[in-house]
Amino acid sequence: MSSRILVCISAAGASVARWKGKITRCQRFENTEAGLAGFEQFLRVSEGTPIHVAVDTVDEDYRFETLPHTSGNDRKQLVERKLKQLYRTTQYYSATLQERDKGKRKDDRFLFCALTDTEVLEPWMKIIEARELPLAGLYPLPTVTVAAVTELKLKSPNLLIISKHVAGLRQTFLKNGRFRITRLTPLRGGERTIDRSFADEVSNTRMYLDALSVTTADETVQVVVLDQDNSLASLRDALNNARGNLQCVRVPREELVAKLRISDATLSTTPDALHLHLLGGHVPEENLAPATMRRGFNLYRNARLLYIGAGATAFLGGLWFCTDLYRVSQIESEAKEAASKAAKFQAMYQELTRQFPASPVTSSTLQQTVDVALHLRDNARTPDTLFAVVSDALESFPNVSLSTLAWKHGKYADATAAFSSSTGGSGDGPLHEVGLIVGEIQPFNGDYRTAVATIRDFADRLRKNPAVADVKIIKLPLDENSRQTLSGSTATRTEQQTSAQFEINLTLREGPRTAS
Repeated sequence: MSSRILVCISAAGASVARWKGKITRCQRFENTEAGLAGFEQFLRVSEGTPIHVAVDTVDEDYRFETLPHTSGNDRKQLVERKLKQLYRTTQYYSATLQERDKGKRKDDRFLFCALTDTEVLEPWMKIIEARELPLAGLYPLPTVTVAAVTELKLKSPNLLIISKHVAGLRQTFLKNGRFRITRLTPLRGGERTIDRSFADEVSNTRMYLDALSVTTADETVQVVVLDQDNSLASLRDALNNARGNLQCVRVPREELVAKLRISDATLSTTPDALHLHLLGGHVPEENLAPATMRRGFNLYRNARLLYIGAGATAFLGGLWFCTDLYRVSQIESEAKEAASKAAKFQAMYQELTRQFPASPVTSSTLQQTVDVALHLRDNARTPDTLFAVVSDALESFPNVSLSTLAWKHGKYADATAAFSSSTGGSGDGPLHEVGLIVGEIQPFNGDYRTAVATIRDFADRLRKNPAVADVKIIKLPLDENSRQTLSGSTATRTEQQTSAQFEINLTLREGPRTAS
């Protein structure tokens, strides 16, 4: 938990404490030259520590204002304009959003507070500025009192908290846990007990609340007396006998020590020790310090955030490094185990191979032979596709009879070149599967026109198959070319041809094929 310096300033002097989860050191300085010098010496050993200041003075102003509901930059400008209208002679002011009205407009209700006279504050603030301590905030003492509601578990909607300070007896009224009104009654010189006059002051405060319509006469106000030095017992008795709409509860010193976890020695140091403890645990929203005075604290906070971010990054980096280191260790262990198993299997293999007969070839030669065999198996071509294509076409032409079906796989320019005796074998082109179909039309009755049409339809059927790339008719039973020369004699009588033979070359597509 970060340390901080807590200060409570009043007209009589200043109470200072060092906080780190609790008050570790508390000291009181009078408003004299010696007191100011002691205060400066106290701060000298606290360089760089943020400081929170509470002010206990009668020169304070509190106002509740209702403003139209806005948000963002519009709200900021509206509030700033209102603050400058209300407080022209001081730089110590603030505005805090309290609640929203329940009417149709749902306007915003703000608490405006300020120090109207800074004479009490200035000598102490000059020392703080001279020491260049990061000022976190400046708070009216009554707003610090609000923290007692949480610490003491006070649940009454109308609370009037009475506390005794160096400056006097402070009355702070809270409505539903929120600050509304405060009054400071100075203590008479040398008086250590509270008599009937202070009970009258509390009664006057009760009537003042009714006059402001903050409470009604039928409502009961619970008065909580924080008696840190056990000197306010008579006040409790006087209040319980004063008015019927006041219910007084006194919290003695022993109960404060137990509930607030503050040491008895700290409470004995200064009357402001109780509120210094509350300020250390709960920082009020009502911060009167201007932005220019809080610039050092903003730099301090940003630096801490950078340190925290750097620490978190270093921690994550270390965690990542440890994780990688553990993973590397695991991988090395697995590698050693795998190497051990490999050595074991190699020893077993060598032991077994000693019993094998001598091989005529080396193991590398056997490996190459197996690789070649696998390659041939994976890349070998068979005439299955050609058979499937031709069979599919023959299903539709039962009068086509085949006499020859040849198949080749090689580098041929086309199917004609593959089966021509004049070519010199395979060329340099791509690999192709080609086929030669030799057949005839049966039965044939001498109708060449019908025979030729049947052959062409058969070729078209072959050409439409997805596995076929090209089909060429090499030979027909009758050449229909008009350029052919006719020869012979009409007087010569020839025997009628009894067959219609044909030849067809086809080229199959490369790659996967499905015959249809």
